[in-house]
Amino acid sequence: MDKYWELTKTLTIRVNQETVNDFLLSLKLSHCSRGTVIQYRRFLERFFGDMNEPFFSISSETILHWFRDHQIHVKETTLQLRFSILSSFFTFCLKEELLKRSPMKSRWYPRLPQPVPKYLEKEEIAKTRQQSESISIRNQALIEFMLTSGCRVSEVHGLNLKDIDLPNRTAKVMGKGKKIRYVHFTDKCAVLFEEYLLIREKEATTSAFFVSSTTTKRLSIRMIQQLLNNVGEMANLPTKLHPHRLRHTFATELLAKGADLSFISDELGHSNLSTTQIYARLPKREIISLYRKYMG
Repeated sequence: MDKYWELTKTLTIRVNQETVNDFLLSLKLSHCSRGTVIQYRRFLERFFGDMNEPFFSISSETILHWFRDHQIHVKETTLQLRFSILSSFFTFCLKEELLKRSPMKSRWYPRLPQPVPKYLEKEEIAKTRQQSESISIRNQALIEFMLTSGCRVSEVHGLNLKDIDLPNRTAKVMGKGKKIRYVHFTDKCAVLFEEYLLIREKEATTSAFFVSSTTTKRLSIRMIQQLLNNVGEMANLPTKLHPHRLRHTFATELLAKGADLSFISDELGHSNLSTTQIYARLPKREIISLYRKYMG
C-alpha cells in the first residue's frame, strides 16, 4: 500500500519535511479520508517547497506575501481551503509545543456567501424514480435507498449483504472516521431490495450488496456516480445528478415534514450539529408553495 500520507518531494529544510510528515500522519490516524490527506499533502508540498526557512521562523508577512504571489488567481473557496490547511498545520505545531504562536491571521480568510444545499424538487424526485424503473432493479433499489436513507456514496459502496436487515428496514454503514451507524429505509425500498436479491448476480462471490452486472464485483464509487449521472440525463433534470444531491434531498424532505435538526443530524451521521445547520437556511417549502400560488 502506498504511503499517501508521506511527502513525495524532498523539502530543502529537513525540519519542515519531518514536521509536515508528522502532521500528515496525524491526519491519517485521525481517520481523515485518503482524498483529504492527499489534498493537504499536495498543498503543503507546494507551500513549504518555496520556503527557505524552518516552519517555526516563518512570519505572517512571509505567508501573506507567498499567497499574494502564488494564489492571486484562485477562487475564494480554494483560497479559504488553503488558508485552512496551513492553519491546521500550525495548530498541530502548537499542540505539539513546537510553536508558541501561530502566524496565521483570521482576517485573511475571504468572506464567502453561506452555501445552500442543492436538492431535488418533488417533480425531479418523481422523474428520477420513474427513470430508474426503466433501467434495472439494482439501479432502482440503489436510488431508492439513497433517497430514503441519506447515505453518502462511500457508505453505499461499502454495504455488504450482512449489513442489510430487511425485517427491521435498517442497514449498518461505516461513515466518516470509520464510525458505524444504523440507517433506515422505507417499505418500498425493502421490497426493491428483496427483488434485487432474487436476481443479484449468482456468480458474484463478493460479500458486497451492490455488485456490477458485468464484473460481478462490488460496485465502485465511480460507477455509482456515473449511473446517477446517466439517470439524471435521461430524466432530463436541469442540473447534474450526483450522490450528494440525493443526500441533500433526503435531509430537505425530512425538514419539510417537520423533523428537527438533531434527528436529521443523527440520520445523516453528522458528528456536529453545526454541520446540519446548513439545512436551516433553506426556505420553508410552504413559503415557496404560497409564493408560487399567488405570484406564479
